[in-house]
Amino acid sequence: MVNPKIDDPKEGSYRVISMDKYIVAGVITFLIFSLGLTLGFILEDQRYNKVEEINQEQEANYISLQLQYLYLTSWSNYDNCPVLSATLKKTIADLSDSLSEVIAYEEGEKTPEAKKVIVQRRYILDNLRYWLLAKESKEKCHLNIVPILYFYTNDCPSCSNQGAILTYFKKIFGEQVLVFPINLDLREEETMVEVVMGQFNVTKYPSLIINDHKYEGVVKKEEMEKIICSSLTNATLCTT
Repeated sequence: MVNPKIDDPKEGSYRVISMDKYIVAGVITFLIFSLGLTLGFILEDQRYNKVEEINQEQEANYISLQLQYLYLTSWSNYDNCPVLSATLKKTIADLSDSLSEVIAYEEGEKTPEAKKVIVQRRYILDNLRYWLLAKESKEKCHLNIVPILYFYTNDCPSCSNQGAILTYFKKIFGEQVLVFPINLDLREEETMVEVVMGQFNVTKYPSLIINDHKYEGVVKKEEMEKIICSSLTNATLCTT
């Protein structure tokens, strides 16, 4: 006997319900993905805006310092040099602190390369102009500081050692030692890097420029201490 086919009245409804579930799940997945992507763009823009705020503040600080310096040199009013010295040291310290923000931005995996380069170039330019201003202020106002221009590359194996030594002396001498790092990997993107490299004939990494004298290769602690101490007056922290 052949069993007659019995249609299940619920079979069609099961298929409709299953299809509806797939559609709803797909829509939810798309919305979650879109939300995550949107939040990523928002956070990235916020981080970029934060770096831009730092750049704008540094711009205002530099203009103020430059005007102070021009005023003092124009009127030969060197009695106000202590004010310039205090402002210069504080501003450069703020610039150094902002490096952590720049590094965090550079390390962002989703950061567009074009924005990274702009941020990196701006930091290099800030360092160069503050270095120049520190050099001139030291000469005109006899400021008791040691401006150090530090050339490095990301692929340089010994540059991290030089950076650690510079950090060590920054902690010891504080505002008297002013370090201005210049990333030579950006010399194609920023012409000023090539200009300064050519000025001092920088061909090896790391290299330091201290009192317009070039030191190639890693300057060890003992030698660095002698250089710093010979550049400072009444350096109580110097051992010799």
